Formats: sequence, C-alpha cells, structure tokens
Amino acid sequence: MAMAVLALAVAAGTAEARTSAHVPAPSPSHWDVTAEQRVADLNWLVDNLKAKYAYRDKKKIDLDQIKTIYRDAAAKAATPGAWLAVLERVIAELYDHHATLGQNTATSPQLIPSGTDIWAELVDGKPTILQVRPASVAARANLRPGMTVQSIGGRPVDQVIDDGVPQSMAMPDPEAGAYALRVALAGTHIGRRSVVACSARGCKPYVMDPASAPRSSSLVTWRKLDNGIGLIRIENSLGDKATVAQFDRALELLKDAKGLILDLRDTPSGGNTDVAEPILGRFIDNAMAYQRVFEPGPGHRFPQDSWVKDVDARAPTVKQPLVALVDHWTGSMGEGLAIGLDAAKRATIVGTKMAGLLGGTGDFTLPHTGVPVSFPVERLYHVNGTPREDFKPTVWLDPTDPNGPDGILAAGVDELKAKLAGK
Repeated sequence: MAMAVLALAVAAGTAEARTSAHVPAPSPSHWDVTAEQRVADLNWLVDNLKAKYAYRDKKKIDLDQIKTIYRDAAAKAATPGAWLAVLERVIAELYDHHATLGQNTATSPQLIPSGTDIWAELVDGKPTILQVRPASVAARANLRPGMTVQSIGGRPVDQVIDDGVPQSMAMPDPEAGAYALRVALAGTHIGRRSVVACSARGCKPYVMDPASAPRSSSLVTWRKLDNGIGLIRIENSLGDKATVAQFDRALELLKDAKGLILDLRDTPSGGNTDVAEPILGRFIDNAMAYQRVFEPGPGHRFPQDSWVKDVDARAPTVKQPLVALVDHWTGSMGEGLAIGLDAAKRATIVGTKMAGLLGGTGDFTLPHTGVPVSFPVERLYHVNGTPREDFKPTVWLDPTDPNGPDGILAAGVDELKAKLAGK
C-alpha cells in the first residue's frame, strides 16, 4: 500500500474525524497485514508525531518510549479490532481530545466532547463534575455539576485515572489525569456506564446507557424571546455548507429583533472555515483578522513566525447588539467562531470555558493498515496572542453554580438587555 501524504486541515479546525456514531473497522476476512507492517505503522505514526504534532513540547511524555511500549502489542494485534485497540492506546498517550482515529469498534472510547455528556476535571485534586449536557442520558440520571466522582465501573476513581494516564509520562501533569477521567466517564459506544458520585447529601450509584444527547433535525434553529430578543442556535452543523443558507434565513426572520443571541453550545464536532467564516462575515463591515496561526518547527518562534487568518465581510451587515453563548460543548471551529467574534469586538461571549480542543488538525493515513489518524499540526490563538484553548468568556460563569434551568442563557439575556439599555 502506498504511503499517504499529510493533508493539512483548515487552520481554524476541521470537523472531527469521527463523532459518537460507530464507524467500524474492516472485516478480518479482508485484512491481510503482517506483524512487521503493524510495527512499521506504529513507528511511522510516532515519527510523524515527533515531527508534526504541534503540542509535542507541551506534553509531559517521552514520544520515543511509545515505540518501545507498544511494539509487542502491535506485533500481536492480528485482527483489525485488536490493532485499533492498540492505536487507541497510542493516541491516548497524547492526552489530547483533538487527536483521534477515523475508525473505531463498538467498544472504542467515545470521542470528547461530541461523544460525552459529562465534563469533569480535577479540582484541587478531586475528580469533579463541572458540567452535564442538558437533556442528556447523564442529566436524566440526575448527575449534577459539583458532584465528585468516587468510582467508575466499580473501580475506585483514583485507580481508573492512574490506569488511564500515559505510560510514556516523563513527569506528572494534572491534565493527563483530567483527560483520563473524562474518557472513563464517557465510556464506550455500546457499554452501559456505572458511576458512584457524591454530593452534600452523600454518595449514590448511577447506572446509565451510553452517552447521547437530543439531536435537532435542523442545521440551525431560531426563535424569538421576550423583550424583542432573537435567539439563533447552531445545531452541531459547522461542517455542513447548507448551514450558511439556514443561518441567513434565521437572520432575515429576526431582522426586527432588538438584539441577538448566538448559541454556540452545540458545536462539539467542530466544522470548517467554509461555514464559520460566512457566518462571522455577516457581523462585520470590513475584512478583519479573526485568529492567529502558528506552526511549530525548528527555528520557529511565536509570535514572530505566526500569521493571522482573515475573514471577509458579507452583506448585508447585521447591526444588532450580539451576545454569543459557549460551554464545554463548544468545540474546535465553534471555539474559532467565538474568539473571532471577540476579536472583532462584535459580541460579548458568555458562558463557561469551552472544550479547549487544541489547534488545527492534519489528517494522516497509516501506510500499511490504512487507518486514518488526525492530530493537531498548528497552534491557534486569539488575535491578541491568547491560546484558543485558554480563552475565557468575558462573562464567565461557574458551571457548578447554575442560575436556573439554563443559567448560561439567562446570563446571556441579562447581558444583552444591559447592552440594549446602554444604547
């Protein structure tokens, strides 16, 4: 099989390689790959990570050790499913939710954020649920922000985290533990999840189906709220070019609204610039820079060797005051849209921290086994130099202290009302 070349993603972040849907591996009867070829693919992948992974100096791992750690497993992985399981462990060494495979099995880990309904981090060392996706399986099970996790799958959470951190760790990194925690809570595509979580009222078990959330049949939804406010929501569709026309239709129907709220909280699968840039372009008068791009490499320094990504204005320009809503399910291109609106000083960003997906991805194909792999090859920044993954909304909300059933929307409405009152 000929070696595939790198196809660079659009700098703002492409659609993720897979979603929560099951994308099966080839049938074993159609797979004839030797142990030597699998080991060669492992080495090829690690060599490309060493050369092109944009965050290699940020991760506390020894990439060279990955070849040694997984060599025997690669040689013994005699079926597509076994080989994918090895690759999943290799990719997990990066503890980077933006590094993915383009195939999976029914028992593969879910993709984060699109395949999870629980966002958790280590808060003062404690495994803490920060946000639960509304109307999801976890929400219906009554898991709530602020709970701490005691066990997952019947195993103490500390043990689960320890088993999930990279074997190639050269020094401790709390983010590796947070990554392992989120992956464990997300579960697999078909497996039921078992979690013991604790609140002020005590600890109790929660048994749940695989993560899922309600899906809209529309690419864009919109409605009128009280006080002359219009709400437009992107329904995880930033990778579909038809979204632009539906977005324009929403703007037309809400042209008499006093102000607008753009809801970016359902964009976990990212998207591409062919969709996001036309949306952003409706809110500006002139071409402008909306994010900064940097490709690490020998002799490259930031910001000297970075460049800005521009977006063109697209008539008719929307003049209404604007607020954009974000949370942990605002991912990749959704994050790019948010920082672009902030850079243009066109919208006040309201919500929690976003998904924090790293950089712009490149797509690779393993030369012998043909498995698609995607990982960040560029770093992305706000035009002011803030890494996109570190961006914080202007109106930041503590996700563990919601204000009513939808505290982020309520805060967005309050912020827009204040804008309108100050006109």
